[in-house]
Amino acid sequence: MQHDPDPIRDGSEEQTDFSALHDAIRTVTHLDPTDRWVEILAATVLALATIASAWSAYQSTRWGGVQAEAYAQAGAARAESVRASDLADADLTIDVEYFAIWLDEAGQGGDKQVLALLERAFRPEFHTAFEAWLTTDPLNNQSGPATPFEMEEYELAAEQQAEELRSEAEAATAVAVDANQTGDNYVLTTVLFASVLFFAGISTKFRGRWVKFTLVILGFLAFSAGAVLLISFPVH
Repeated sequence: MQHDPDPIRDGSEEQTDFSALHDAIRTVTHLDPTDRWVEILAATVLALATIASAWSAYQSTRWGGVQAEAYAQAGAARAESVRASDLADADLTIDVEYFAIWLDEAGQGGDKQVLALLERAFRPEFHTAFEAWLTTDPLNNQSGPATPFEMEEYELAAEQQAEELRSEAEAATAVAVDANQTGDNYVLTTVLFASVLFFAGISTKFRGRWVKFTLVILGFLAFSAGAVLLISFPVH
């Protein structure tokens, strides 16, 4: 006669199998407090490094914009400086030519009306220096300035403008160079934070506690160094 399976025995065997499976899963997945703290520290370092890396990349881009804008300003100022310098050369040429004509006419005992007409044609900047030059009695004072161009009163506004624009271009170039260096510094910290992500991320792939701990500590030290550098950089 065939007997039915014992339901009590079957239930106990299933419970035993379930307990064994539960214990196996618990053995694989369970972390003691030390390992758990290492995992928490690794996750924290990963999060901070990700945020810092994103900030560094953002600032690098911003400073790249500052660099481009400063170089554009420097180029525009330099171009304007060249135009002003050309204008100053043209003004100087005009002054020299008119003064040469005046000297030639005066040397030939020219008519005072002709000389007066020539003097009226002088540019205001040159006329001021010319009047100051005449007060030195140049025909009799051999120790005085030989021409009005040697007088302190002779100034070319275009030349001064050209010099100011050159200084402006140099200042803008210096800003661009500084911005470029700052952007490079932020790129450096981005690379440093990438190494932090590597150390902290790879630490979870090892079972050995000390290996994990060592990698996390290396990542934390790299992050600390990058954070110190990041704080010292200017922000745009």
